[in-house]
Amino acid sequence: MVYTYLAAAAAETSGFDLGEAIRNTVVGMGTVFLVLILLSGLIALFRFIPNTDKKPAAKPAPVKVAPVVTPAAPEAVQDDTQLIAVITAAIAASMGTTSTNGFVVRSVRRVSDSHWKKS
Repeated sequence: MVYTYLAAAAAETSGFDLGEAIRNTVVGMGTVFLVLILLSGLIALFRFIPNTDKKPAAKPAPVKVAPVVTPAAPEAVQDDTQLIAVITAAIAASMGTTSTNGFVVRSVRRVSDSHWKKS
């Protein structure tokens, strides 16, 4: 008796109806597309709503502003100690050492004809 009750309960819950699943999918997708079409139509109707913003009666005349002349500031002298430290460390690394006891970088200047452009 117990066996027949369990077999009947398993038969009711294990099977599913493919037709019902397809019907649920079609109803769900149909609902989504119907709502999207309604929203599209509602947005299209917005062009018929009149613009209620008040427009200004007349534009004010533009005000002419004289250009402000500022005196040229003298070229600021930069503190190149960090740049010199980085260049010194790069030279030391290229020489294969970690100390800078053998050389001192005293100044840095830009070279106009660079060999880097040729490479």
